[in-house]
Amino acid sequence: MKFLLLLIAAFIASTLNAYSYAAAGKEPTIDAKEAITRAVNGDDFKMAETVFKEYEQTYRYLNDEFNTLLFEGLKTSILKHDKKQIVRWLDISIACEIQRRIQGGLENIKEFNVAKVMLAKVDKFYKILSVSLDKEKNETLKAAIKKCADSIGNPGLFGVGAKPADEQEYKKNQQVIVNILKSI
Repeated sequence: MKFLLLLIAAFIASTLNAYSYAAAGKEPTIDAKEAITRAVNGDDFKMAETVFKEYEQTYRYLNDEFNTLLFEGLKTSILKHDKKQIVRWLDISIACEIQRRIQGGLENIKEFNVAKVMLAKVDKFYKILSVSLDKEKNETLKAAIKKCADSIGNPGLFGVGAKPADEQEYKKNQQVIVNILKSI
């Protein structure tokens, strides 16, 4: 009996630690967006340029992996002091993060806890982006993200209530998400 209780306690502790560790940490793209937005709203384009340079590696990564126009587009709009385009490119950087995390969810669909964390981060980025979307895109994106979250299944508690992952459903909704994000 003691062994079973220790086993249960160890399982719960490892699950909680895995989730909190993976979910913890800063999000450079969010931090950069907030700092650049603050600078631009204060008409401090020198500060916006400084922040951009500080987060250059983040923008280069997103550019190379998800949108080859992001880095130069954001850089140019900051240099030209074009507030409207800066906001657009910052939104695109958030869209790239959603694509990154939704891809991570698919790559880890067999590892429920990892996929769940990826989709929690998708939701975090979605909430930031949603205020910039029209109603139709917002509703479609939100629904597709929810369907991806449902598609990762659930291991249940000791197998009770387990639901297998549905990779095809995930991929179908991932494509909907990517199409919307690329249209921004």
